[in-house]
Amino acid sequence: MYIKKIILLLFVLQSFTSIANEKTQVLSPINTMFDAMREHDSKKFLKQFTQEAILERATTHDEIKKSDLMKFAEFIEGSKKHLDEKLFNIKVQESGNLASVWAPFAFYVDGKLSHCGVNSFQLIKQNEQWKIRYLIDNVYQGDCQTFIEQHKKSR
Repeated sequence: MYIKKIILLLFVLQSFTSIANEKTQVLSPINTMFDAMREHDSKKFLKQFTQEAILERATTHDEIKKSDLMKFAEFIEGSKKHLDEKLFNIKVQESGNLASVWAPFAFYVDGKLSHCGVNSFQLIKQNEQWKIRYLIDNVYQGDCQTFIEQHKKSR
């Protein structure tokens, strides 16, 4: 009986470890993308995306604005400012080679809060590597400090 409980406990722990490892793998291109932004490394930034990846923003005027990923990478490379995005209360859903990540964020330029909102990432696993296929975000229209505190608490 004691042995069965230990085996069951080990199985449960292995399952949690496997789930945690998969979430870490799914988040890897997102974390690397933000590292590349901080490093002003456009090549490293672009490697986190699939070919023909889509980058969009949902506006408050019921519009969807498409961004040119290459131009954004050029902006990152050429910027002299420190660009930093912090994520809060990240939610990951994964099934096979498809994953979705919901991530409230705060964006800082030279250490000063610029804006906040929510990122929605769609990722695909290709050649055993997760890549960002689609990123859409929005910008929160209220007080970002309140937004950040709300999302830090809702873990």
